Amino acid sequence: MSSEKEHRLSSIFTSHQSRTIGIFITFLTTLLTLSVFFYLSVIPSDSLEYEYEYESDGDGGFATNRYHHDFGGGFMKPHLEEWKIWIGLSDGRDRRGEAKKIRLLSEVFQERFPKIEKRFARTLNAPALERLAHCIETNTCGRDEEKVVLLASFHFNNAMTGGTSGEDIWAKSTLEAFTSLNYTLLYTFESMDTLTLYQGLGDKVQTILWEGNQLDACSKRNESNWETFENDHTSGAFQNQTEVKKFGCIKKEGYEEGIPLEKSFTFHFWQGPSNPLGRQFTLSPENYALSNKGGEGNHYLGYSIESRCRAVPLPSSRHHRGMALGKYAKYFNTSSSEWVWGKDDILGKAISSIPPSEEGEHEKFEMIATGGHDDDKTGKHEDMYKGITNLGKLPQDEWYQTLASSKFLLGVGKPNMSPSPYDALCFGVPFINPIMSWNHSDPEDWTKWHTQHDALRPYGAPYVYHVQKENGEQLEQAMRDALATPIKSYIPPPMTKESVKQRHRTLVETDWKPFAMTAIKELYTDKDKEFPYLVL
Repeated sequence: MSSEKEHRLSSIFTSHQSRTIGIFITFLTTLLTLSVFFYLSVIPSDSLEYEYEYESDGDGGFATNRYHHDFGGGFMKPHLEEWKIWIGLSDGRDRRGEAKKIRLLSEVFQERFPKIEKRFARTLNAPALERLAHCIETNTCGRDEEKVVLLASFHFNNAMTGGTSGEDIWAKSTLEAFTSLNYTLLYTFESMDTLTLYQGLGDKVQTILWEGNQLDACSKRNESNWETFENDHTSGAFQNQTEVKKFGCIKKEGYEEGIPLEKSFTFHFWQGPSNPLGRQFTLSPENYALSNKGGEGNHYLGYSIESRCRAVPLPSSRHHRGMALGKYAKYFNTSSSEWVWGKDDILGKAISSIPPSEEGEHEKFEMIATGGHDDDKTGKHEDMYKGITNLGKLPQDEWYQTLASSKFLLGVGKPNMSPSPYDALCFGVPFINPIMSWNHSDPEDWTKWHTQHDALRPYGAPYVYHVQKENGEQLEQAMRDALATPIKSYIPPPMTKESVKQRHRTLVETDWKPFAMTAIKELYTDKDKEFPYLVL
């Protein structure tokens, strides 16, 4: 009995000892495995091989020379990389090499295109390229961060330096949309700095937004894209031979390293195509197809004023007044054929017909304007129109407050398609939109109207009042209705931040080659015209 008990105890002890040894071996194996994984994850497998240098190609672009460092890595590097790919620690990309190439591109760009005060946006390229290089190197890029957009219109610079033109406001909205989508944005001003960045980044560049004249300048560089010259080699087989030096900008046969035209879109505020590939590649701030006969229009990208409008604190009350849209006195020239309120002082009569406010202290109605030129000696504001008080040019923030504390915004025929009526609606201020021409047999058919702001034709009272030119009765009634019918803040659905953002995403993430091929057929091949560029 005692012997059996001893045997049982011995078995338990042996089993416990085996389990301990097994746990210890498992621990050591796990530790060793984790150490290997850690080592493989932190060692840059590409550190054993490549460095990059840039050499100018003599024409604004550059060529890349790659040379080899072999610290015994000729054997180790490929095997190490294969192991890291196999166990899921690497995606097979030469991340360190990519990052180094981007950093050297940044150095070359800054040297070749130095900072200029009037080109502030160029200072943003270096930090943007460093962020891109860092996230690639460390494999920490956020969603879509590796998608690069080149902004080759000066309006993007203006948008960041206080520009207030329609194009600048559109550009500011585009910057907001692209930033919210986490794309890497780079700024250029000439065809050659655009080419330099494209050649340095290659397929990372998804889209280029050109100013029309810069795309033209880039295209013209392709007209004579070959030049022979004596090379400067002093020895070897190349002595006294001639070489062919390539010039160009847009991708074409013989200059395949150029910028693809199918990635090139023109930033164009007005109607009509402004791109070799036609309307689909001509970006537009408004959906002009809705107002054109046959539904023809450029690529509607659009813009939103929602963010800047929402940032303006609205007044608790409004003055008993209207505000005239027009910053130049010439817009109020009654002898001009473009003046919409007639030569018989139709506007003045409408202003004088409005009674004082029925609220509070019965404030007298007033019509104001903001613009014109000030007298250099007296500082007096220029007279814009009899019966209208001109407050002169105002800083943008003050102009917003002045508009927001008025009860309506009145169009006078010019400027066309201004963003200001959208600001007014967002502030809860109705807009009176002059109709310059219409179908006299059916005057209510708004699709046949030509107005100061055609994009607002589909919207009616109490937000937008459409008034036929020189129709004093309609004008007076619209002014009275706008004063009597307050509105809440309103943003047309296509102009919300989300709508604009989605159209920008579509622009960048669509494969435009099939559209380019269709445009080539319709605009060139079918008309027996030569298409001088290369779209593969």
